[in-house]
Amino acid sequence: LYQLMGSDSQIAELKAKYEGGNFGYGHAKQALYELILERFSKERERFDYLMKNTEEIESELLKGAEKAKGIAQSVLERVRQKVGY
Repeated sequence: LYQLMGSDSQIAELKAKYEGGNFGYGHAKQALYELILERFSKERERFDYLMKNTEEIESELLKGAEKAKGIAQSVLERVRQKVGY
């Protein structure tokens, strides 16, 4: 997992620590945890913001519903014309 998320320098640093000894599985898990926190910090901030401001979520959902309704009405109209309804 660390290789998928870390930069080349971060991976090399972790490898050197592991090969140097006195760096075990627990240390590697902690390093991965810190990398995950760093990697997804912007997303976590956005999530926290949206959870505190749910009206923005509702607004976006309403926009999506209106867009879907318009598309669905168009499709239903074409279907009705084809089946003669």
